[in-house]
Amino acid sequence: MTTRRKARPYRPLPPPTASTADDRIWPLLQRYAKLAKVKLIARGADLYDMKLPLSERVHFSGRSTVRVALSLEALERDPDAEMAVLGSPFLGHLLEAIRTRAGRLSLGMIAGSPSPEEPALSRKAKGRGGQGVRTDLTVPIRNGTARRRKSQLATHTVGRLLARIVLRAGAVVEETVIESAVIDLATGARADDQVTAQFAELVAQRITAADPGDVPDAVPVPARAPAEMLQLLLGDLRAQSAVRVAARQAGAEQGVAVELERLDRYFASVLADKTDPDDVRTIKALHERRRAEEMRRHQVMAIVHPLQLVDAQVLMQRVEWEIRSTRGVRARFAAQRPIAGSATWILACPTCGRPPKELVVCVHEEGEDQRGHCACETCATRCSVCASDFCADHGIASCRVDEQPACEQHARMCPSCRMVHCTAHEGVCTGGEGEHPACSACLEACGSCGRIICNAHAEQSRADAPKGSRRLCATCLRYCEGGTNEPVGMDEVAQCASCGRSVCTAHQAVCAVDEQIQCSRHLRRADGSGRFVCEQHRAACVAEPEAVFATDEVSPCPVCGKTACAQHQAACGHGA
Repeated sequence: MTTRRKARPYRPLPPPTASTADDRIWPLLQRYAKLAKVKLIARGADLYDMKLPLSERVHFSGRSTVRVALSLEALERDPDAEMAVLGSPFLGHLLEAIRTRAGRLSLGMIAGSPSPEEPALSRKAKGRGGQGVRTDLTVPIRNGTARRRKSQLATHTVGRLLARIVLRAGAVVEETVIESAVIDLATGARADDQVTAQFAELVAQRITAADPGDVPDAVPVPARAPAEMLQLLLGDLRAQSAVRVAARQAGAEQGVAVELERLDRYFASVLADKTDPDDVRTIKALHERRRAEEMRRHQVMAIVHPLQLVDAQVLMQRVEWEIRSTRGVRARFAAQRPIAGSATWILACPTCGRPPKELVVCVHEEGEDQRGHCACETCATRCSVCASDFCADHGIASCRVDEQPACEQHARMCPSCRMVHCTAHEGVCTGGEGEHPACSACLEACGSCGRIICNAHAEQSRADAPKGSRRLCATCLRYCEGGTNEPVGMDEVAQCASCGRSVCTAHQAVCAVDEQIQCSRHLRRADGSGRFVCEQHRAACVAEPEAVFATDEVSPCPVCGKTACAQHQAACGHGA
């Protein structure tokens, strides 16, 4: 006969009592130990040994036992222990282990009974949940009407995110672990105080989860997509950290001002004894680069490490309306109240989760049924082109030309500047390989032929060009003498008679013999007369072979046939 030893019931260890202990770390450590089967053995007040299984030792440098001190008093009694405080190596190892194994904790359904209070809606109708439900929507609708669809019991997922936030600015690093508020992951609304309290009781295991089979008629409402869900939770964390970020920003501004003043004094002393223009330019460039580096280094950066998402199911009484805009776009909006909470109806913007003062139907339609969605007055904007309403996800907030909003049907991305604009400020570039649209801020006429071209297909000539600085298209663009540093227009150049390259009027000259235009590479000055001659009409004197003469400045000797200039013709025997 085989007997089995009964499993010992889980008994939570007492929390740390010292004032120097961080009460946020102990629940993390205790939940991790229970989940990963890590034994916590008390070795005194606020002092524990962690007995790690093989699978968890990789997170703690391969050790099988780690002694942890939760307070300064415990660390004084055992200096070899590791302190569990923000910024310590132990907390970094613990958070890494939690993120590896415990990214999400589902608690089940929060128990609750229907509230005896009546919902605050006018004309009642008996819903599927057995509660009185009003049929009218009290929130005004912009350019639309609402019609009640149905009332039913539903289950919503509420959750809370635990995250580590690291603030960096200059040499200062600040680290903290905070929890978001309890948020409805389907609607984005914050849970009321009663649901939040019951959620905390369920996390602490002081109450047990309800059986979902007790409400078989409840329809589950899916939570938002993970990316949207994370944005909702991070938005609450951002609001909680606003004061801390502002304080760190003020300290960073003071620090960067001191550092920039030090850099300015240093480079001013370096430039004091420099006279060479190249040295001055180099030092000034280094000065600007160092200033930019310091300003970038002192920018406040908030790095968020999500640690654990804790969620639970809440039974809701839900009412849905169908909203139709004057443009014919249909959307659905729902109000709900928790059965386990107060009798207050929750109306939340489907986009941001805040209570709306006005509902707006977005012009965007999707899905087989071509259904849209609605948003509050803060999340919605009116298109400056067609005057239709749209949400932040289906349009642009500012056109780069006039800074006015535009819906997705009238929003464009300029291929030239890569900035968004509306169709009211769109034109056509005729440069490049073919025509393409571009924003009006990037379009301008070519200074030579007058064609409209964008910045990407235009070149600007320099101020010292023959006709000054002008915008030139690819067809009219020429480079003087084939170089790339002197862009000019085709109406400013002529062809070199020797090489065929383009020569602008500022860099061209005429051969003195045939009066053909030549570039500077093919012209030389005659040593005697100083006239320009090209390679074809260049000659030499037999007495001065290294000197340059024009062909009409020398003549051949009728006896020996050698060429000589007028000065040296007498040296030949024929001249004697």
